[in-house]
Amino acid sequence: MKAEYHLAALAAKQAGYVSRQQLDQHGMTEAAIRWRVDQGTLLVVRKGLYRVKGMTGDYRALIRGAMAILPDPTVSHESAAEVYSIPHVPRKRAVVTVHGRTTHSFPGVQVRRSLDLIDEHRQLVDYLWTTTPARTLNDVAAVLHPQALRLAADDSLARGIVSIDEIQRVFDRVARRGRTGSGEMRKFLDERVGSDMVRASRLERIGMDVFDRGGLPRPIWQYPAPWNNEKRIDFAWPHVCVGCECDSRRWHTRVSDFQRDRERDNLSLIHGWRVFRFTWDDFTIRPHLVIAQLRVALGA
Repeated sequence: MKAEYHLAALAAKQAGYVSRQQLDQHGMTEAAIRWRVDQGTLLVVRKGLYRVKGMTGDYRALIRGAMAILPDPTVSHESAAEVYSIPHVPRKRAVVTVHGRTTHSFPGVQVRRSLDLIDEHRQLVDYLWTTTPARTLNDVAAVLHPQALRLAADDSLARGIVSIDEIQRVFDRVARRGRTGSGEMRKFLDERVGSDMVRASRLERIGMDVFDRGGLPRPIWQYPAPWNNEKRIDFAWPHVCVGCECDSRRWHTRVSDFQRDRERDNLSLIHGWRVFRFTWDDFTIRPHLVIAQLRVALGA
């Protein structure tokens, strides 16, 4: 009876799966295992792996099962991204990585192989070895659309769960010709490393991405305002005297804000500049209108 209790408790944590080694550790003899198999309460999945009949679990339980049974596994890719709440990455995926020289599988789990998953790219999270945020972002570069990768990495930088230097160090260690995702991560790092855009607000980064996707010329970020060098224009195309301000306020709720904006707009006009103002909703809901207006202003 005690063995049954331990078997049920163990299997419940692992989506119903148990290994022969685990059964041995819980005192279940070969005869007892064979009897349960004959009765149909313990189903043979493959040599050394069983499933308790009628017992299932979600993707988290599948991960725990794979982590308990596979050799030296690591929670990785989409599963690791969910652990760190990295956005723009598909959820509820069971993915683990094992050493590249071994071939293993686990039902319901995507088992990836790697030759370069070193200890400094892993850390314990809730008692499970998991790829670090920097390694996770480098890994999911292989499965994400380039736009989703940039958004996921930028959000992670903004939240402080990873630094651009950490992403770069992992990239330098694992990038190689033929590694899926290396090219897109290189493009992302080329845009961000050594650039003040790493410290830009999230709205400003979204704005820059809208410009890129819309095919506009890349503006200069935080350009000194010609009418006051102590002030900055969020984005500027100085060759045509056009600027863009990212307004994080959905509404002007203070008279002083409204007055200050009007004064700044008037000064820009006096100096021959046209400065457009766009809100969060403009960039995220109506980006096509932003692009259309700026394209006319830029003559692009």
